[in-house]
Amino acid sequence: MGALAGAALTAHRGPRAAITGAVLGGAALAAVDGAARARQKPDEIPAVWARIAASGAIAAPIGWVAGRAGASPLAVGVASGAIAGAMGVRPHKVALGPVVGLAVGAAMRDRPPAQVAAAGVVAFRTVSQLVFREPQVSLVAESAPADRLPFVWYPWKPEPAMSAPATSRRSPTPSAAPTPRPPRT
Repeated sequence: MGALAGAALTAHRGPRAAITGAVLGGAALAAVDGAARARQKPDEIPAVWARIAASGAIAAPIGWVAGRAGASPLAVGVASGAIAGAMGVRPHKVALGPVVGLAVGAAMRDRPPAQVAAAGVVAFRTVSQLVFREPQVSLVAESAPADRLPFVWYPWKPEPAMSAPATSRRSPTPSAAPTPRPPRT
């Protein structure tokens, strides 16, 4: 992902620059991901700064393709902000996306579309993170004890007591199909 982003961000300077950009982009994103994963605690998602960097890396090649198709940096900025905002789902993020994208596109109108797309997504994600501090999604599994989650299998934890007869045991393999329930009458 980082190599593709690096190539897209530097392709306007020629093939050698694109190859150098691919090497540097791959190394940079690998370093960011490595640092985020080193700090990551069990059952946590990677740090927000690493996710923002990855979002920018995903946007760069898409912006490059849009530029090759003839889109202007301003249009790429608005589109990248609008798409990033729409992925935020909440109405205020959907509204903020194109505004940030327009500002980035206008400020970077002399830059290649790949750079504008990456900057637009990174700017939106950063502004959104600073302005809307409450988490958008919380996982139910984070607030429930493991023994209350029958669909999660932990091979290192004993299985909870079941109300089935003593001769019946749940299969120890995580891929075993659950026993179907009888139809209600």
